Amino acid sequence: MTTPRKSTPSRSATVELADAFLALHHLVRKHVDAAMTAAGLSLSQAKLLALVARLAPCRPSDIATEMGYAPRTVTTALDAMEESGWIERSAHPTDRRAQLVVVTATGQAKLDEVQGPKRQAVEHLFGVLDAAEQRQLRELMDRVRLRAGD
Repeated sequence: MTTPRKSTPSRSATVELADAFLALHHLVRKHVDAAMTAAGLSLSQAKLLALVARLAPCRPSDIATEMGYAPRTVTTALDAMEESGWIERSAHPTDRRAQLVVVTATGQAKLDEVQGPKRQAVEHLFGVLDAAEQRQLRELMDRVRLRAGD
């Protein structure tokens, strides 16, 4: 565990807060990913699979646009998911160059399966805060998100 840094004239308290938030984000992501990966689906795979489920039927290019990734990156990830039986691709009915992607029952089951380990990981991490503190943290994060335009 790192010790908090003292404010220096060159570092504002706001910058230190942002750095601390980014470090916490990294740790939460690391713990959640480890718990989900142990259950058979990484956090990144789960995000992609959940997006396909939400957009389906959809084109790989729609997924790439939504995620902000290069189409080739998405295609490679979809190849692996198709090989695992988590998604299916079919020909687009009106665009012979395009494919449509949907989540299979196996993919949905796998996505559902990792929700428990994810929940356990975040409850362990944020369980150090009582319910009121969790609400307050959520409210504060929401205010910052609003400022960012999300």
